[in-house]
Amino acid sequence: MDLEGIQQELASADQQVAAIIESFIELGVSVYDFPGTSEATQGMITNLKRNVDRLSKLNQKSNDPESQLNNVNVPIEVVQYIEDGRNPDIYTREFVEAIRRSNQYQRAKMQGLKQLRDSLAEKIAEEFPDLEPSVQNIVKRTSSQ
Repeated sequence: MDLEGIQQELASADQQVAAIIESFIELGVSVYDFPGTSEATQGMITNLKRNVDRLSKLNQKSNDPESQLNNVNVPIEVVQYIEDGRNPDIYTREFVEAIRRSNQYQRAKMQGLKQLRDSLAEKIAEEFPDLEPSVQNIVKRTSSQ
């Protein structure tokens, strides 16, 4: 993937979405302050058609097989965050923190199991000296992982 190309396409899509949002805000203000004249009606229809056209072009671009944005997958949780009016950066920060906690927990579990293995190997070797070569072999094989 070409990172620069993806960034350019994302910037372009961002500008298009911002223009659509701005246009919908203008349309909302027009509806709220609708004077009832034919010029106002025509202006709203024109604005609405422009928005539909922009959305159609954005949809076509997003479904274009040549677009590098087709290779970008957004987790559904991030979309849900945005739909709930929350900042997706918060999701990213929480996700990274959760992964860090999980890694620390798994590392501690692995260390605990390693200590248990070593302790059991030592006790088995003390109690059953004839098994010591097998125990050392097992310890050696499980230590490399």
